[in-house]
Amino acid sequence: MYLCGKRYRVIRKLGEGGFSKVYLVEDQVLKNTWAVKEIGECDEVSYSAVRAEISVLSKVSHPGIVRITDVFSSNGRIYIVMDHIRGRNLNEILKAGGKLPGKLVFAWGKELCEAVAYLHSMDPPVIIRDLKPQNIMVRPDGHIVLIDFGAASPEHNKEPERISFATKKWAAPEQIKKGTADKRSDIYSLGKVLEAISGKDKPLGMGLVIKRCTLTDPRLRYRSAYGVMRDLAIIRNIGKIAAGAVILLTAAVLLTCGGGSKAAAGQDALSTEDSGNRKSYEQALGCFYDLQDYDGMALYLEGLSKEEYPEKDYYLEVSEILSGERDDGNISDAIERFEEFNESDIFQKDRERYIKNAFCIVKAWLSSGTEDRYDRAYSGILKIMDRCGEEGTYKRDAKKLAVNILILKGRENENDRSTAYHEAIEYMEKLLAEAGDDKEEYIARKMDEAALYSELKEYEKALEIYADAETKYPADPAISYFAHLSLLMQTGAPKAEVEELWEKTEEVEGIKEDVSYAVMKERAEGYHGDKNY
Repeated sequence: MYLCGKRYRVIRKLGEGGFSKVYLVEDQVLKNTWAVKEIGECDEVSYSAVRAEISVLSKVSHPGIVRITDVFSSNGRIYIVMDHIRGRNLNEILKAGGKLPGKLVFAWGKELCEAVAYLHSMDPPVIIRDLKPQNIMVRPDGHIVLIDFGAASPEHNKEPERISFATKKWAAPEQIKKGTADKRSDIYSLGKVLEAISGKDKPLGMGLVIKRCTLTDPRLRYRSAYGVMRDLAIIRNIGKIAAGAVILLTAAVLLTCGGGSKAAAGQDALSTEDSGNRKSYEQALGCFYDLQDYDGMALYLEGLSKEEYPEKDYYLEVSEILSGERDDGNISDAIERFEEFNESDIFQKDRERYIKNAFCIVKAWLSSGTEDRYDRAYSGILKIMDRCGEEGTYKRDAKKLAVNILILKGRENENDRSTAYHEAIEYMEKLLAEAGDDKEEYIARKMDEAALYSELKEYEKALEIYADAETKYPADPAISYFAHLSLLMQTGAPKAEVEELWEKTEEVEGIKEDVSYAVMKERAEGYHGDKNY
């Protein structure tokens, strides 16, 4: 069977549902394989969905979103040619049962957030409207890809009938009741997917993120997928400071989950939990820095005396610009004014308060979107480390944030990558020296270092780090055995070396339950010493 004349030879049917079929085909011209979606006879609403999908995918360029390559019509049917995403449907993985490793939950959560944020940042923003596990593929390398955008449309499109393409279990309440959707409707569905992959024994703090994603009132959900991604990063790295992080997360959720109006919820929190200006100030900083919950921050600042905490006006000005509530302010000027005030008025009065404000200023730069945001944020971190003196906790926090800033800078600009990554690795080594014999810290930092060296194509150094970690803590589940194996095969290591490492990998507790195990087993056992395998 052929499609588009003799251009595409059908290999087999991949799936069928609703008004469409999907085939795996071989391109007789390019000799590639593609997935072709065949749209059968359908009504005008269905054809509208098809056109929307074509419109969306034709503009997309993102590794986490399927790419369209061709569109043609034949015998009254429409055919959409797209990348064939190998792997398994996320819904199939969840149905198979078994607990997903926490590391994988956070990795998939981050990639989902990135893909959703990308679509929402398009001009005009694209609303997915039907985000669910059935529309998410997991590739053999463990990365995820969003597929099937038949319900997607630009944000300004308010067609109520499009709700017919959403799935009730995953759709936001306003989609079910009113048939309308916006960015926060996708945030709701994102939260439901996070809930599904997290399982019953959720990582610490995950339940709070999910709860904020899936609040009934869309105004009280996260404003963007970036906000969800930031909070996932926080709870992934809470480690020994888990209690403090969870308190901050809980504080923000309390503001949005309480009965009545937001103001009433805020006043209740202030009267029952935050008696005392100092604690209100601390909670406000938590909302601003950790969660970027600017509404929550404003509620905590509301009861503070301007005479005692004059920086409240600077926090409000910066947050209003960052949240988009006002478009008449220059974010760089606003942050610079805050920075200057903190240096001149707070530094001599209250050193600890100065440092906390400085951390928030760094976070404001990171959120500003300015071209020099990483340089400005890093400059602020260096100043904090200089002003901390012997205060170990703050200096250590500053080093951790410096690592993140340098990695972000390197990933955005290839010209800065080598310098930024090597400087980040230097901070990692300093953090390790301070941590002493902390096994978890050692493995986490070393795996991050190896990943950075690998990204820089300094493969020998990366392989050395993996081997050292495996020697020091053999068969530890936190060590990235799969990454080590992949790198060995990529660099054309001898077959015996790969086989030896695979034998060690199989000794790792719980490794066979990892969703990537079967794929890695096939690759390792089929490896013949070929470079770039």
